[in-house]
Amino acid sequence: MLKTLLFCFCYFFTGYLFAFEPGNCLEFHVISNAPIGFVNDDGNSTGVHWEYLTALEKLTGLCINKGLLPYPRIWHSIEKGDHDGGIVFKSDSRSKLVEYAGFIRKVKTVVIPVKGLSISRYIDLHNIVIGKTRGTHLSEKFDSDKNLHVIELNNYEQAAQMLKRGRIDAIAGSALILSYQLKKHGVLDRVDIKNKLALGEKEQWLQLSKKSKHLNKILVLKQAVEILQQDGTFEHIMNKYYGQQWQQINK
Repeated sequence: MLKTLLFCFCYFFTGYLFAFEPGNCLEFHVISNAPIGFVNDDGNSTGVHWEYLTALEKLTGLCINKGLLPYPRIWHSIEKGDHDGGIVFKSDSRSKLVEYAGFIRKVKTVVIPVKGLSISRYIDLHNIVIGKTRGTHLSEKFDSDKNLHVIELNNYEQAAQMLKRGRIDAIAGSALILSYQLKKHGVLDRVDIKNKLALGEKEQWLQLSKKSKHLNKILVLKQAVEILQQDGTFEHIMNKYYGQQWQQINK
């Protein structure tokens, strides 16, 4: 609480000045992929990262406009400076395009097989058909491995149908997203989450395009992200969408 009060006091002298700048609002993407970002039954945009950015806006007083954006369009838009940024995985190959404005968390990337199939070693992946959503990067080794039989999927609904029909042997992606989406589409019982093979982990960061006109706000954003981590706000949001077991899934 004390740290939050000190932040707000300091922000009065720094963030206060931003309020009178023309074109002051930050334009942030939220990846259109439930539960990160989606339109709920009431027709309202919501999700984990949507609420993260809402919390940042409330704490800092900055004006933040949020919009759902399909993952394949994010990097092209950031490179051109069409929007200011958002929360996305850190990528060495794309670091030249962004400034990092706050570490969010580490997320495991995994391959989850169908029940009855063992993948205890990485080499086991060479003998199976793996589905993953189009445009996602999972690990340097996995992404560049020419010996893998990987099918690019348009969405998780397609992945669910292919699992039901036995057209793929496993699915790869973020451990958290996979557990949520497979449950949503009614195929969680067809896979063996306990037998998942970890490919590695990726870091979620709040990132700003180098072409953003709001790079002077990075320090304020970094301080706010740290506070929201430490006071449990981000964890509360994770529990809301993933349930209490999300930390176990992400081990």
